[in-house]
Amino acid sequence: MSVRSHRLLLVTVLGIYLALALSYGVVTPLFEAPDEHLHYFTAKFIAREGRLPTTLNPGLMGQEAAQPPLYYILASAAVRIADAAGPDEQLWLNPKADPADPRGESLARPPINVNLFIHGPAEAWPWHGYALAAHLMRLLSAAFGLGTLLCIYGAGRTVWPANPDRALLATGLIAFLPQFAFVHAVVTNDAAITFFSAATLWQLLRLTNGKPGTAARASSASLLLLGLTIGLAMLSKAAGLLLLVFCVAVLAVCAVAGRRHHRRSDLFRVALLVLAPAVLLGGWLLWRNWTFYGDPTAASQFVLLAGGERPYTLRQVWHDMDRVWFSLFAFFGWMNVRPPAWIWLVWSAIAVVAVAGAIRAVAASFRGRTTAGSPATLLLHPAVILFSWFVLVALAWLQFMLRTPADQGRLFFPALVPIALGTAYGLSRWPRPWTQLAALGLALLTSIYCLVAVIRPAYAQPPLVAAVPAEAAPLSVTLPEGQQLLGISIDTPTVRVGDWAWITLYWRDTGLVELSGAPLAYLELFGRAFERIGLQTGYQGRGTFPVTLWPEDGIIEDRMAIRVEGSADAPVEARLTVKTGEESTGVEVGRLKVIPAGWPETTAPVAVLGDGIELAAAEVTPASAAPGESVEVRLRWQVAAPPGPALLHVFAHLVDPQLPPLAQFDGPLLAGEYPSRLWEAGEVMEETLVLTLPAELPPGEYPIHVGIYQYDTGNRLPVHIDGARQPADTYTVGRILVP
Repeated sequence: MSVRSHRLLLVTVLGIYLALALSYGVVTPLFEAPDEHLHYFTAKFIAREGRLPTTLNPGLMGQEAAQPPLYYILASAAVRIADAAGPDEQLWLNPKADPADPRGESLARPPINVNLFIHGPAEAWPWHGYALAAHLMRLLSAAFGLGTLLCIYGAGRTVWPANPDRALLATGLIAFLPQFAFVHAVVTNDAAITFFSAATLWQLLRLTNGKPGTAARASSASLLLLGLTIGLAMLSKAAGLLLLVFCVAVLAVCAVAGRRHHRRSDLFRVALLVLAPAVLLGGWLLWRNWTFYGDPTAASQFVLLAGGERPYTLRQVWHDMDRVWFSLFAFFGWMNVRPPAWIWLVWSAIAVVAVAGAIRAVAASFRGRTTAGSPATLLLHPAVILFSWFVLVALAWLQFMLRTPADQGRLFFPALVPIALGTAYGLSRWPRPWTQLAALGLALLTSIYCLVAVIRPAYAQPPLVAAVPAEAAPLSVTLPEGQQLLGISIDTPTVRVGDWAWITLYWRDTGLVELSGAPLAYLELFGRAFERIGLQTGYQGRGTFPVTLWPEDGIIEDRMAIRVEGSADAPVEARLTVKTGEESTGVEVGRLKVIPAGWPETTAPVAVLGDGIELAAAEVTPASAAPGESVEVRLRWQVAAPPGPALLHVFAHLVDPQLPPLAQFDGPLLAGEYPSRLWEAGEVMEETLVLTLPAELPPGEYPIHVGIYQYDTGNRLPVHIDGARQPADTYTVGRILVP
């Protein structure tokens, strides 16, 4: 490949990244990323007050007031440019926001109340005020991301000067990583520390060059630049101090290894030119933190404001590693907007293939090696330097994780250079070139898919329609708070216990809603004995579109979901109600068929009633009872074929052969809570009928018969036992002894 073609490919990769980052920034509403609003307010404080914040009175800055200030100083220019007022007086918290991602739920958990804030017209295009300032800050993050990619490419060219394709592969993988685009599309100081970490590692690799003593021969400008970069990293995030320690250690190894070939003055020169600018730039911040907080890193203040110290164990950290792993690739919003599982599967497969390729290559190199280099040469090998930095970042993260919640993959972004170069190396060691092309293609596909099909619909407001569609069931319900329900479409008429049921409600504002507040909508699902088995609360539009933002004339098509509780009794025909006040009475708007997670196995029936209902088991308990006492008739039904729309009732008769029924039970099958019109083949249900014996029942043995009849006509369903129809179309369950 020619140099020109290679450069064109690099520019293309960078251009695609920039398009992705800017697009992610457009579709992700403001402050819908971890702590983004806190980062914004920190920059705004600096712009308005002209000084650095402290945690003594953090206000809207929260724990970010303890962060190093470089990113916020740069971002504060956006506040001045946009002349931003708000959003401190305009922020509208979603009262039912669910920023957590509960464990144990299905990956199909719909995006309901994932928005921490309500986003009104002030954030609409064309941007102005605080919206413009925030988007300019997001542009700053995207620019840092572009710089990180260039540093990854530069590090790759340094490590593999004869293999530019490998450097391009490393750059492309990170450029197309969905989480990288997302992090660099929002306001966060992670963008700055990621860039300065990548820049520091690139320079360190160039200075060491895998050989002892090379740093001592480096130009003063190169050493000063490394020191300045480390100092800027120290001003970006606490990981910058880690960079200082790491670089000093690497340069010390380089100096000790090359001491035979260089004078002490050369080694002193290296130390002075690197440490002096780093300490001058970042040392004052360490002193300031020590003065204010008694902690040079201010980590204690960050932990305190983020919720305080927690006694976490390594086992608990291991339990959270799945979220760390997944969020390294793709996890959006406040860690509550999940992509489909195949996104994680693709990136996990890329990682596995890369690790396998790297192990394969390393094993082959060891088999073919006849002489070993000196310990210093091995320590200064680029692979050792990069791996050591990754391990150091991981240990620092672990120490932080033991103190405060930090189960987010973005905290490993300061180690993107070793991650990217290691992945590219492993992929390139497979003999087929399509391995690398497939990885890049799949990576880009995941990033585009997350943009279009995950983030965008998660925050999309419901559409406006001219009329309720013909396929929807019409409603005419005006709720006390002034909202009107015009129709409903039950998109999931049958739902299993523990799953989500989708419905579409058609709303209209009557103009009676008070502008001082927007009422919440309560969707409730009631099962047997009118026990609530599902509840979803929030503003319309899955939490994004309160009524005060609705247009005056327009119908809101609000597609919503409600989860059936895992403890719900099923099967049941559940009633769906809607209300807009917590103390109000819900209005029934539809019904859903709720079935168990799995049906019991069918067995050979003891009798067949009609064309499709089978009596699988029947029992009377107790076997004897005194007059006035009750007995239970336990029945087990199974469905061979749907019984049809007719309303069916079940009866049980205490029968003396010479007399009419002495006691009886009569009522809808399953007490009407799961009507037979809903029954389908393969279903198995149990019910218990209660017979109360007459108070003056003479002693004796009495048979109990059961049967089913059509309520409208009174006709009994034919009862067959072993193919023979029974004379009275009943089945004798058993006999009860009355002493």
